[in-house]
Amino acid sequence: MKLRRMMTPQSFFYQPSDTTLADLLGVSEDAFRRLYVAKNLYKTFRLPKRSGGKRTISKPDDHLLRIQHKLLRILNGLYKPRESEHGFLPNRNIVTNAQPHVHRRWVLNVDLLNFFPSINFGRVRGVFKGPLFGLPANVATVLAQICCHNNALPQGAP
Repeated sequence: MKLRRMMTPQSFFYQPSDTTLADLLGVSEDAFRRLYVAKNLYKTFRLPKRSGGKRTISKPDDHLLRIQHKLLRILNGLYKPRESEHGFLPNRNIVTNAQPHVHRRWVLNVDLLNFFPSINFGRVRGVFKGPLFGLPANVATVLAQICCHNNALPQGAP
């Protein structure tokens, strides 16, 4: 999959320090740094699936949740999705995903087993360092720390 960039990190998102990253996310430096030492930033619980079994949900605490929502808004502003992309994107849902397939003879629906836990910290950090965002390694590491829990992308966080 080829990734496309709406604007360059240098023009908007190039943040070389914790201070400027905290400013960008709208939190104090102290509050931002507490993320590094805080324990129990997530409440983990299991919910029943419609198809049977249980789904593990990891919900961030309110402080981390606010930071993740701010980061999500920034990232959504930087990324221009393709028409065919629908998962977890603003103004796109199962209906807009299904519309191109109406009246088709065959439609294949796939649910990937353990999708969220399969996206580990290194992959998230790599996306921030890669061609889509091109961020410095230290910033990519901090953003991946904000996004990940137990070395994986948590289901239940923005």
